[in-house]
Amino acid sequence: MSKSLQVFLGGLFLISVLVPISSSNAGDVLLDMVDLHIDTPTLVKGYTVASDDSNFLVGIRPEVLAEETRVIIKHFDANTYSFPAELVPVSDVYEFDIFNKEAFQNKLPLMLKFNFSEAPTLFRQVYFYNGVIDEWVLLPTAYQDAMSVKGIIHLPYAKMVVLEDQKMSQGAASWYAYKHCNCAASPDYPKGTKLLVTNLDNNKSVEVVVNDYGPDRAIHPDRVIDLDKVAFSAIGEIWQGILSNVTVVPIKQ
Repeated sequence: MSKSLQVFLGGLFLISVLVPISSSNAGDVLLDMVDLHIDTPTLVKGYTVASDDSNFLVGIRPEVLAEETRVIIKHFDANTYSFPAELVPVSDVYEFDIFNKEAFQNKLPLMLKFNFSEAPTLFRQVYFYNGVIDEWVLLPTAYQDAMSVKGIIHLPYAKMVVLEDQKMSQGAASWYAYKHCNCAASPDYPKGTKLLVTNLDNNKSVEVVVNDYGPDRAIHPDRVIDLDKVAFSAIGEIWQGILSNVTVVPIKQ
């Protein structure tokens, strides 16, 4: 039998379930839940609803809601779900629900944010569960910064998770003289993939196309990419030999 804490804050009635319980959906393990009633003064000025652990936030800007509604955020254990191959969950699963669907005008999107305690070294993206096709689907509007993943969504309900691609996204970059182009060798991405490479020490970036395989991580475990001399020169000096702090992000095509 679960215990809960009920608090009334201004126009917000908050219910936070504080102990693990099993949900009614097979495979789901509900850890906690936040249940807010947003009144008219609050929806006019906007409000950010946070999960019980503050690792997932839904930003509701003014004019997103047309009338009062409950907003529910459920927090699930990610270990009970199956995810696409080569993608590993780095957050728990969170489900938000604008309970009164007529209140959601869909003129402006909801703002989403996942918080992390440590900066990532691999590429992270937000996925939502599509029950129609029974698959986790990439949320294309999400982007990653130092300590969080943010995005927008035009849905009043979604179950979401952050998955980490096991491809290396940060490390050292070396150079080679080969094609004399903005191209690169990568052990993670196939030939023809476009990548944005950024030198975090000077914030310079270059777009490259993968045209070869390498470097060998068995020999150079810290190397994230091997840049052609031309591409390397765009974000660093050749005499440096190695750029020790670069990021690599695939460019959507």
